[in-house]
Amino acid sequence: MDRNRDPNQTQGRICMSMMYNTGSGKQWLLTGSSLVLACLAFAPTNAFAQDAKQASAAAQENEDTGGLDTIVVTARKREENAQETPIAVTAMSGAMIEDRQIANVAQVASFAPNVNIQPVGNISGSSASLTAFIRGVGQTDFNITVDPGVGIYVDGVYVARSVGGLLDMADISNVQILRGPQGTLFGKNTIGGAIIVNTNEPGNDFELKLEAATGRFNRADIKGIVNIPISDTLAMRAVASYETRDGYQRRLFDGGRQGNKDSFSGRVAFKWEPTDNFKAILAADVNIRREEQAAIYLIENRDSPDLLQIVNLPDGRQVAFPSSNFGYNKLGGGAGQCGAPGELAPVSNPNCVSSRWVTGDIDTTWAGGPNRSDFDLWGTNLTLEYDFGGVTLKSISAYRDQKSVIEYDFDVTPHEVLQLTNNIDLWQASQELQLNGNLFDDRLKFALGAYYLKEKGQDIEPLRFGFANFLSGGKINNDSYAAYMQFTYKVTDKLSITPGIRYTNETKRFDPSAQVIYRDFTAGLLPPYPDGVFIQYSRCLVGQPAPQLLPNGFPDPACVPSATNPGGNHNLPAVEVSAKAKEWTPAVSVNYQFTDDIMGYASYSKGFKNGGFSQRIFPGELVTPAFTPEFVESYEVGLKTELFDRRLRMNIALFQSDYSDIQIVVNEGIAPKVRNGGVGRIKGFEIEGQAAPTDWLRIDYGVGYLDAYYRSVDPSAFPVNVNSKFAFVPEWTATIAANATVYESDKGKFVLRGDWYHQSVTFKDAINSPQLYQPAYSVFGASASFTDASDHFTVTAGVTNLTRTIHDDAAPGSSGLDLSVAQ
Repeated sequence: MDRNRDPNQTQGRICMSMMYNTGSGKQWLLTGSSLVLACLAFAPTNAFAQDAKQASAAAQENEDTGGLDTIVVTARKREENAQETPIAVTAMSGAMIEDRQIANVAQVASFAPNVNIQPVGNISGSSASLTAFIRGVGQTDFNITVDPGVGIYVDGVYVARSVGGLLDMADISNVQILRGPQGTLFGKNTIGGAIIVNTNEPGNDFELKLEAATGRFNRADIKGIVNIPISDTLAMRAVASYETRDGYQRRLFDGGRQGNKDSFSGRVAFKWEPTDNFKAILAADVNIRREEQAAIYLIENRDSPDLLQIVNLPDGRQVAFPSSNFGYNKLGGGAGQCGAPGELAPVSNPNCVSSRWVTGDIDTTWAGGPNRSDFDLWGTNLTLEYDFGGVTLKSISAYRDQKSVIEYDFDVTPHEVLQLTNNIDLWQASQELQLNGNLFDDRLKFALGAYYLKEKGQDIEPLRFGFANFLSGGKINNDSYAAYMQFTYKVTDKLSITPGIRYTNETKRFDPSAQVIYRDFTAGLLPPYPDGVFIQYSRCLVGQPAPQLLPNGFPDPACVPSATNPGGNHNLPAVEVSAKAKEWTPAVSVNYQFTDDIMGYASYSKGFKNGGFSQRIFPGELVTPAFTPEFVESYEVGLKTELFDRRLRMNIALFQSDYSDIQIVVNEGIAPKVRNGGVGRIKGFEIEGQAAPTDWLRIDYGVGYLDAYYRSVDPSAFPVNVNSKFAFVPEWTATIAANATVYESDKGKFVLRGDWYHQSVTFKDAINSPQLYQPAYSVFGASASFTDASDHFTVTAGVTNLTRTIHDDAAPGSSGLDLSVAQ
């Protein structure tokens, strides 16, 4: 058994800076010293773009009078004050992202209650993937046949797959995290919530930024941003970054490394505004990674005295569980050295697979097999927007293409026992139309939309196991059509009602014809099965009207292949299967403005995520295993307040989510499969906000609580039961950060910053394996900065994870000196 671990959570992000880091704790990738070698920024003295000036005018006015900044969000497809938006939303500006040293989308979870985003999807081996949960709703499986539970949107474009979802936070305008189903305002239905990432648009002023950094593990990073006003109506903005460093996990077998970074990303955008009413933005982006597999840590290695176990599951199915360790020790490279059938392999023999390969050190591994994680992504999108006066029509056209090759030593030993390769090749094309506006002197505001997503691709996986070599995966061909509408009607000056509805028509197709066994290590060893017991097992199950098995559960030696099992060695019938869903998902909210500074709301929303198919199959099965859509009905009441002359902002949300047909991942032998686990309920609350008790002190805070439990469990989800805990759902999350301007004069100002994040215990899988239990942890950070009176020069020194806390989800810390220069 192993678990993924990514240390990138505390990587600093520096703009126009020189930084020196001295970290502590051997467990982490970015500890030690870092030095930014070169950093330049060129801009005219009025370097702030005019758009930014206009957008921040209200916020600056509040700051000048000592109050809190106004937070503007676009969660409802229009710009509005977050305090007047009747939904739970966490919003961060680009400046906040840089101040908090957020390097990728996963790290925003540390500043948002009840949000859990983990870099590297479970058993994916890819550093470009992620696992995201909001309010206990998400998905742990990264496979192309399973949709993510949390939608990620970049400049309005939906990111369809978990692999490719770990976005770098370079040149970001803002990030907004919306909790609960959001389908009545978004192109793709989002059951758990939405993460909205908006990049900086091209502006009207010249701007140039360059940055370079070096550090431990041969770190070498360089980033550049340029904004060029080509004419009065046309502007271009480009960003490019290259990041490289050695892997932090040592491979003891061959001296190699795992968990490195070697990534190039770039984006170029053109904005054309020929009139005040029309705007067009054409953008293209690319991400190229040539990396080692994500670091994994072997916790336990279980031997078995038997090759095959026949298990009767509670739902009546009979499943064969082969032992890969037995296969290697008795049939493979350890044959004749690792004991006879019925005996466990000797731990003392290095030629055998046993617990001797557990290192007990998270930074070392005995993995000796393939070590590769390549990722290529490119995309383009065209956004057209026309303001008719009170009504705006917007079109978002996008295309994205990605290829991944992930070679993964899953057994984490020097032997070839469990090794797999993902060959993911996907493209998606989407078109969305939005019509937003207001009527009746702004008493009615509306948003209408139509959306289409086409997705096509494949993941053909060669798997090399101790008992057989075979292909898994298959091809997908998906279509999603949707129409949605939402409007807000101002019944009185204080009371508003916002109903919405969405219709979704989706078809997901899966072709598993490639799934074949091309080598059965039992061939010739068991007389009744000359081709091997697993190939014969496929002949007796795949495509048959009923299993043709002997009373002891082994395959009948006399059975012959079915028509959908050409060659007799397929693990699934060689026919395309499809899953269709047509769903109406409504939403409604009511909000009341008690005073200018206090607003209350109540809401109901429903969301769904389509079903699909399990693509990891061994041994063969009668039919392709499928799972049905899951549903969430969410009820929420909230209060948004600004008190003490805008010195304290406190937002409170209480919610209950009724979760049905929950899609969870359970292991059946060697095959993790998605099952509809049953019915659950999630109750909780969030409290978050900001405070400015004095003109020199700013505080951000948040706390979240979740009580997630099963009300009933389907037998097919065995061994999950009503007492099982939800995966990736901590009971408590909390964060607090403070900025204090402790000195300010005509020479400049000196600012201190401190932050703290806490997460309670979690399990990393649905069956609550004790080996995948994450204890509670807290992380502290601090920094100090000095800015001269002209705002052109800043020096910052900082450290993260002051207490050297060791946990699975983030690096324990680094310290640094940051020198920023701007003209």
